Amino acid sequence: MKKYNTFTDFEKQRFLKLVESECSRLQKLKYWILRQLGIPASTYYDWVKTDGVTKSKAPKTVWNKTPDWIEKIVLKIRDDTSLYQLERSFVGIANQLMKYGIFMSSVGVWEVLSRHGRNKQFTEKKRIYIIYPKASKFLDVVCIDDIALTNWKPRDLAVFNAIDEYSQECLTITFLSHRVRQNNVIDLLETIKRTYGSYPKTVRLDNAKAHASRKVKRYCLRHHIKLQFIDAGVPQQNWPVETFNGVIERDLIHSNIWNWNQLDQAQSWLDEYREYYNTKKPLRADPLQRTPREISTGITSKTTQMRLKNRLLRKHRGQIIARRAMMDNVDKQAIFTTLNLSEMCVN
Repeated sequence: MKKYNTFTDFEKQRFLKLVESECSRLQKLKYWILRQLGIPASTYYDWVKTDGVTKSKAPKTVWNKTPDWIEKIVLKIRDDTSLYQLERSFVGIANQLMKYGIFMSSVGVWEVLSRHGRNKQFTEKKRIYIIYPKASKFLDVVCIDDIALTNWKPRDLAVFNAIDEYSQECLTITFLSHRVRQNNVIDLLETIKRTYGSYPKTVRLDNAKAHASRKVKRYCLRHHIKLQFIDAGVPQQNWPVETFNGVIERDLIHSNIWNWNQLDQAQSWLDEYREYYNTKKPLRADPLQRTPREISTGITSKTTQMRLKNRLLRKHRGQIIARRAMMDNVDKQAIFTTLNLSEMCVN
């Protein structure tokens, strides 16, 4: 493949002087000297026209450019706050220009606004929503929600769970082979009453049809349970159960333990994970790194007590002494105290 040489302006001017001096010295034609130097005649005469200065690649005339006076009208309409936003949009400005006898497409208007950095002026404002204050007692607020696993009608698979907001303990979790129904909500509340000896004071839930059914509202009214519905499209208000949904999806449902061909064992997998989550998985949001069961009961395990003791020792006496204390107790195993679940409930 033929290679092309690129010369700077200084080299071009040197070649021009060299060709003139060689012509006068050797009494030869420029064609013969250019052939000896390896420079095409057309290239040489282009250098002569520009005196060895590189020509600008920008065209002298820019075609299809919007005139400045039209751009001023476009920007004026865009800045006119007395008009509706629809009239100040790309299509609206194009329609406004037709009144001045200017025919311009909406794409052309967008390009004009883009050059001036005005094409993103209208943006939707972020929605303001209320985050409820965190509960201060166990079973004060219970958040319920479901995880839709599949949408194979009529056999929809879901996981229905309830989380205590104060301790973030998983109170109950159920595998359903159908969509959540009003009876499932009532059964969930009955399970909490049977396990912990008391109904929750407040239940926070979304606006699903099963949650807002008359049967559920009558049941909660009869047992003095307050229903707290979150705003539509704001799952952040139900953050405890939404956080748990993400954790269980990552740890169990999307892991190799979950087998879609053996869903008859799904409830046992969920119960096993619930026990692990409540008693062995420290909460990252808790400054003391306690488990949900330790927060709900106020009874810490031997492992947590030793960790907090070493943390306090490290704070006051340094890392080396704290590490020695940890190595002395490294063979000790965690001993969980038998809990009386009825003592955990709010009177």
